[in-house]
Amino acid sequence: MSKTAGLVVFSVFQAFHWVILAQEPEATIFPKPAPTRVAVVDFQARTIATQETQEALGVFNQALQDDLRFAALFTIPSKSFYPLRPLRQPQDLDFDEWKGPNLDVDFVVFGNLQADSTAVVVEAYAYDVKTRQQVLGKRYRVAEAGLVRRVAHEFADQVVYELSAGATRGVATTRIAFVSERGDSKELWVMDYDGGNARQVTFNGGINKFPEWAHDGRTIVFTTKPSNENRWRLGLAEVDGVSRLLNLPVDYAASPAVSRDGRIAFSARTATGRDIDIFVSDLQGRGLRNITNSRGIDTSPTWSPTGRQIAFISDRTGSPQVWVMDADGSNVRRLITEGGHCDSPDWSPDGRFILYSWQAPEQWKHDVFLVEVATGRIHQLTRGTGSYESPHWSPDGRHVAFQSTRTGSKQIFIMNVDGQNLRQVTAYGANESPAWMPYQVQPETEAATNPNASR
Repeated sequence: MSKTAGLVVFSVFQAFHWVILAQEPEATIFPKPAPTRVAVVDFQARTIATQETQEALGVFNQALQDDLRFAALFTIPSKSFYPLRPLRQPQDLDFDEWKGPNLDVDFVVFGNLQADSTAVVVEAYAYDVKTRQQVLGKRYRVAEAGLVRRVAHEFADQVVYELSAGATRGVATTRIAFVSERGDSKELWVMDYDGGNARQVTFNGGINKFPEWAHDGRTIVFTTKPSNENRWRLGLAEVDGVSRLLNLPVDYAASPAVSRDGRIAFSARTATGRDIDIFVSDLQGRGLRNITNSRGIDTSPTWSPTGRQIAFISDRTGSPQVWVMDADGSNVRRLITEGGHCDSPDWSPDGRFILYSWQAPEQWKHDVFLVEVATGRIHQLTRGTGSYESPHWSPDGRHVAFQSTRTGSKQIFIMNVDGQNLRQVTAYGANESPAWMPYQVQPETEAATNPNASR
């Protein structure tokens, strides 16, 4: 296994920039661009700073700051260098104040908020300091203060989209599905990307594992063993909590993955089968086909973005390793040759890389690694106390979710691919198997926003 000490990933506009951090001086594969400097000014009360307004401002400002810092696109200067004069409206903006040696920002993000018993109204802006032009202006109105975090997430993603010239939509409004053990059962839950608004999705009292999103942004496919059954099956759950079992003519089914065109790949064994193989069907279980049909255990499939290839785990040569094949089962090749124990591959949204966890020979713990599909080059993404497993890409390809025991119990963490901005996003119970929602459909908007108010 590569002894590389880590991997730093930078993404600005339409280019990925990779820097390898080795024991020797840095070896730059692509040049690192100058960062985009963005001042994120605390939003102010529009008129009267009522208690409701102050509470809503605290929630909004914290969420917006966290979202834009985690975006991994910007350098955000310390607020200690910001001008002291309040900035609520565009007419309050003095561009010269943002050009000093300690600031020299490219963009300023600011706005105002007002809350009362009937609604919360947010006016949000982003201005280009160099051109002195407005690049974003939005007005939101929501019926209750509980939706203020959602407004902050929506505006953060709009800032990311505009300031990246449309190269990415951001992740602030995305969700993560995961499995939580609280009591005697393991149920499927869904939360905002940062751990907020967590809610239970399944209620079957059994053991539910390995959730994966369909690309409608509403349906989750998962592995389940209901409390009244003694075999592993696949289930379909809607984010509103309605779930059902998938009727498949197999004795065992697990580890589903969904392609962009709605096919499911999963591991299964039929009544007459000797080994566990990779099968493919549609979301209703129709058109079932065994595409590996080999000796040994084949499991944990993941689709390439084009749907033309599948990576999976197989122990056909001894220990579990990452393999790749065409979607019809042809052209099988082994991708990881380091030995040890590989698990949980996940193909990157741009198709260049596959995440996986790896347990080195004679080691007790897993760490998260990344392999470049075309070259086989491997990079280690996690290290340190605890085990790191079940990695999953964010839809923008700049972040990773995984489960880890680094704090004692099994919890969900997210981070930039370079290891920066590490955040624990679950705390109650034991939590595992994160699955980040894909982009293909915009997330359900829970806030009653007014998108036509853009100016």
